[in-house]
Amino acid sequence: MKNSLFNTILTGVLAMSLVLSVWHCYLFYSRSKEVIELQGEIGRYQQSRQVLNLLVSDTVEYSRRDPAAFTPIFETIGLKVNRTAAGTAGAAGGTTTKPAPK
Repeated sequence: MKNSLFNTILTGVLAMSLVLSVWHCYLFYSRSKEVIELQGEIGRYQQSRQVLNLLVSDTVEYSRRDPAAFTPIFETIGLKVNRTAAGTAGAAGGTTTKPAPK
């Protein structure tokens, strides 16, 4: 086979293509590894947030049963919990469930 300029140029283009392909494979591998790690972190953050939301909702529910225990804590952090109308009316004595005396 003869040495020609065309063969030399094609060999150079093939070598550059090979180097760029290896470089892109490395980038893909490293970025996909990073994405997998970030997805794990996101999952942990979402789970922590769900646990915190459950804790807060349980605390609010318990504070409806025993408001004296949690009202000072809620006031210090600036949180106001809405009370239901039926719960406040019953506590004030407006409605009772006992039958009237005869």
